[in-house]
Amino acid sequence: MKKKGRNHRLAVIKRDSSPIKPSPNRETLTYAQAQRMVELEVDGRVHRLSIYDKLDVISDEDPIAQEIVECNSNKENNDKSPQVPVRSVRLKNNQQKKSAALTTSHSASSGSLLEPKVRQVEYNLPVVPKRPAAFYKYTERTGEELDEEVEYDMDEEDCAWLELINEKRKSEGVSPVSHHLFEFLMDRLEKESLLTSQDRSDPQSLVDEDAVCCICMDGDGADSNVILFCDSCNIAVHQECYGVPYIPEGQWLCRHCLQCPSRPAQCLFCPNQGGALKRTDDDRWGHVACALWVPEVGFSDTVFIEPIDGVRNIPPARWKLTCYLCKAKGAGACIQCDKINCYTAFHVSCAQQAGLYMKMEAVKEVAPSGASTYSVKKTAYCCSHMPEGCDRRPLNIYHQPCVRGVACHERLEKRSKSKSLQKKNFDTILNQVAVQRKRPFVERVLSFWMLKRQSRNNVPLIRRLQAHPQPPQAKQVDQRESSRALKEQLKVWHRLRHDLERARLLLELIRKREKLKREEMKLQQAVLELQLNPFNILLRSVLSHLQEKDHYSIFAQPVSLKEVRTPSPSRSYLCVNA
Repeated sequence: MKKKGRNHRLAVIKRDSSPIKPSPNRETLTYAQAQRMVELEVDGRVHRLSIYDKLDVISDEDPIAQEIVECNSNKENNDKSPQVPVRSVRLKNNQQKKSAALTTSHSASSGSLLEPKVRQVEYNLPVVPKRPAAFYKYTERTGEELDEEVEYDMDEEDCAWLELINEKRKSEGVSPVSHHLFEFLMDRLEKESLLTSQDRSDPQSLVDEDAVCCICMDGDGADSNVILFCDSCNIAVHQECYGVPYIPEGQWLCRHCLQCPSRPAQCLFCPNQGGALKRTDDDRWGHVACALWVPEVGFSDTVFIEPIDGVRNIPPARWKLTCYLCKAKGAGACIQCDKINCYTAFHVSCAQQAGLYMKMEAVKEVAPSGASTYSVKKTAYCCSHMPEGCDRRPLNIYHQPCVRGVACHERLEKRSKSKSLQKKNFDTILNQVAVQRKRPFVERVLSFWMLKRQSRNNVPLIRRLQAHPQPPQAKQVDQRESSRALKEQLKVWHRLRHDLERARLLLELIRKREKLKREEMKLQQAVLELQLNPFNILLRSVLSHLQEKDHYSIFAQPVSLKEVRTPSPSRSYLCVNA
């Protein structure tokens, strides 16, 4: 026996390849997979494409599409005689086109910009009738509608404060507060404080003081020179005194309230704040009355009464004078009494507060050439030299900067007043908020709001309330009066209805009483007849019984004696005819 070697193998006979090609292998697919696949057979091979695959779309002019078409045409015509190599020619043409496009693009980029190509798309608009201009109308929302919305907008200071609060809440494991909630709380605090202040204020208290112009101290006005009231600080000025040639429509604000209402302005000529202010030529503030009475000062524009110029012409001695009313030395520019040998100095605003005699009058002067000119004569006296019979009318529109202790005391009073004002409606605002640790957070927002209002000189933080502080108050007063009148009228109608109801019940009782009285009288009448004529009552009852028996009404008519025959002696009738 032959031993088989470990490395020896049997020789494999090589056979020719079979001309029959095997069928392509197809994997079995489920129904769901088959619904998501598309099978294509190209050159005996099966290609499967998913319906979710992204396929590129090519146009007929694309070189790839042209090559595919040429390949298909070559396969169809492979049995025919060879022709002109169209494919090579087309490829050359495509390459030439590409090179030409590249050269044109390079030349265009190097020379000038590409020209834009625009294609107009035509579409049919719907047929809509043209509306007239009067059809479009803007309806302004009322104050009640604006009060329901959130008008407060956060600024950078609010954002920084809210970020600090949210970081602290996050460290404590509490959810942060959104910007919308913060704006809602600030808006509610502003509007509730405005309503409370309007309820406490008396609109009649502003009439006596504001009816006088704070510049000329005169309360008379004309059609061309009326007294205007600032809608923010409520000062009263004449048109000509303050330089307002035309009365504006809507609200009117003085120059200070229009430019910087949140910062209190300090007059250059006196230590008092408030009053009618205008800008100087060096961008400071000054009272118009002070500028009129200081001799060296004037106005660049005498129509608009601004700006105040000539401040540099004031001598240093005037700046060093001491006012005998406010005892302030070197604070502003004082004027002196016009009495001879009297050098008493006082500020113009302090004199207005004290009600000193201050008068301006026009004086006509005739020049040597015959031309007449007018000048203004100013006369001011101190308390000792006021003319006899002069009425003192103090003007209480200024407030002096107080001493530090007094100022702190006033600030504490204002803070406590605002706190009590807000505590009245604090629960109402608190019930409208849903947040974790609600009460401490709302109290912090209240403290932040109070400090922000104090830093802005108690000016409202909502722009609409800054521009229109007084009209809502007047409107609320009108509403209060109308509601009071309606309540009184309602009480009158309630009393009238109550009286009518009482009258109706009284008449009903009277009707019942009269009905009982009538029945009682009928009963008494029947008893009286029975006592007086008892036989008649018996006959009436017998007659009623007989009438019930006479169904055919035979005995209803009376019978005469002639028709009645005399009876027989036996007192009986033999027959009817007898």
